[in-house]
Amino acid sequence: MSAPRTDLDKQRRRHIGPIIGIIAVVLIALAGFLWWFDDETSDPEMPGEVPGPVGEVPEPTAPAPAPPADAPAGGAPTAPAGTQ
Repeated sequence: MSAPRTDLDKQRRRHIGPIIGIIAVVLIALAGFLWWFDDETSDPEMPGEVPGPVGEVPEPTAPAPAPPADAPAGGAPTAPAGTQ
C-alpha cells in the first residue's frame, strides 16, 4: 500500500518545524549532559574526604587541662604494670 497523497514539498514544509524542535531538544540535552559531566569530573574533592591540609593540626582554642597530681614528672611515658 502506498500513501494516497504524496506531495513531498508540502510535507517538507509541515515537518521542518518539528524536526528543528527535536534537534534543538537533543542539543540542549547534550549540552546539559556535558555541563554535568564537566562539573562532576572537575571537582578534586572526593566523597568522604576531609577538606584542607592533612598534615596540619589545628591549634586548640582552650588551654590544655592540668595533668593529675599522681602523673609522672617530666612527661615520662607510662605503661601498664608488667608490660616492660
